[in-house]
Amino acid sequence: MSTTTTGASAHQIITAALRGVDQYEEQRLLDPRGYSRWVESRSPDEFGLNRDQLSLSTRFPADEETFVDDALAALRRAGLVAAVDYPKSAFEDFRSRVDSGWDHGGRTTYIFPEEARLLYALAHIVGGRHWLFGGSYYGYWAIWAAPGVAAHGGSLTLVDIDEDVTALAASNFAELVPSADVRFSSADATEPLAADESVDVFVLDAEGPKDHPDPELRDKAIYAPIMRANTPVLRPGGLLVAHNMLLDDHSDCAYFAEKVAHNRRQYADFEAHLTDAYDTRLHIESSEGVGVYRRAGH
Repeated sequence: MSTTTTGASAHQIITAALRGVDQYEEQRLLDPRGYSRWVESRSPDEFGLNRDQLSLSTRFPADEETFVDDALAALRRAGLVAAVDYPKSAFEDFRSRVDSGWDHGGRTTYIFPEEARLLYALAHIVGGRHWLFGGSYYGYWAIWAAPGVAAHGGSLTLVDIDEDVTALAASNFAELVPSADVRFSSADATEPLAADESVDVFVLDAEGPKDHPDPELRDKAIYAPIMRANTPVLRPGGLLVAHNMLLDDHSDCAYFAEKVAHNRRQYADFEAHLTDAYDTRLHIESSEGVGVYRRAGH
């Protein structure tokens, strides 16, 4: 796939750049901390990457399937899911279709393979009548939920303020899951996006302008106003699944110390809202971090 003409996932870009590099292919798996030190010693320009991309390679799980199995087991122990089984062979078939048929439209997504598999599994396990995606971008994370939601007879709504990415998402869904019950909306997610208590799962991956004059609407700080507006549309006991919850440095890569500190500052109001309105939470240490939260009152 040509990243210059069609775009790509960040994982595709990173793995293509590091393919054949012994430290990535071998040391990363055998000596993760040593690999992190090696990453810190290199210039990302050497591989055609930026610092964020090269550093993210230290967070890739050694085995994606095992990682998701462990995450599902943790979610079950926390009472957030009732089961852990999902159709793994069907996932591989679906991934082949997405990999060959997805149009990135010259854009890049930072949804990583284990995060795609996790959402695919959750959709099959949780089911639900209505999944709502706030800040859906061009639909790459949402597509992984579509088979599971459809299997339970449910529907999906994808919302993004950018009409261009919404149109690209609609085109991809029409190509890959034409029978899915899915709606697309270009709307401001800081406003309520559905009727009260009509959503079973709310998937959050929005981002405000990094230079927005209102700090509450800047970058990932926008999670707080989005969920203050939209927690009421999530039924009691429903799940909130949030991307970019990178709140730890399990890879021991120095680059992430400031990133984690920045994220904690950005999410301060969001975390306060979670404390007020959600009774259970679990952070999954994926490449970019995923949080799963249950609305109180079930």
